Amino acid sequence: MKFPQLIQRAALIAGVAIVTGLGGNAAQAQSRNCIDTLAGMPDASRFVDVVSRSHLVEDLRQVGPFTLFVPTNAAVSEVTPALINVLFPMGASGEGGTADPILAPAAINAHILEGRYTSAALEPGLTMPARTRAGNTIEVANLGGKVTLRATNGAVANVVRGDIPCSNGVIHMIDRSLVR
Repeated sequence: MKFPQLIQRAALIAGVAIVTGLGGNAAQAQSRNCIDTLAGMPDASRFVDVVSRSHLVEDLRQVGPFTLFVPTNAAVSEVTPALINVLFPMGASGEGGTADPILAPAAINAHILEGRYTSAALEPGLTMPARTRAGNTIEVANLGGKVTLRATNGAVANVVRGDIPCSNGVIHMIDRSLVR
């Protein structure tokens, strides 16, 4: 093989290796489960912390598919003071206290639907009822392209960042907790 052909072949092999490497990284990103995906999102740290303390981490790594409506840290901070220390405790130094072993898992499960539901699954103008893993009914509405949730307790939340893919479901960040 002549030297120019050898260089072309080497360049072709290097190009394939680069493309394969990039494709592998994209596949790895989509192969992360929902809890590991959330763990990499700083604005979901309070939710992830309570999932961890409620012993639901393994459940959210292996079971699915499901849809998580995750309140941002700011949304968690707006939970009623009487409930925040029971459901989403945080000490003065940022370290967590003890979450209620019954209520905290129920609060987490009130934000999870069985099945994978993307924003595109709900046509503009439609409203659909859905049952959370906690057994609560919520209404999910697409109002002019804006997805809104309404819980039976009167809590209303808007999806502020939707359709975050994970290997075992999809995540939507919301601006209010569905528990108050």
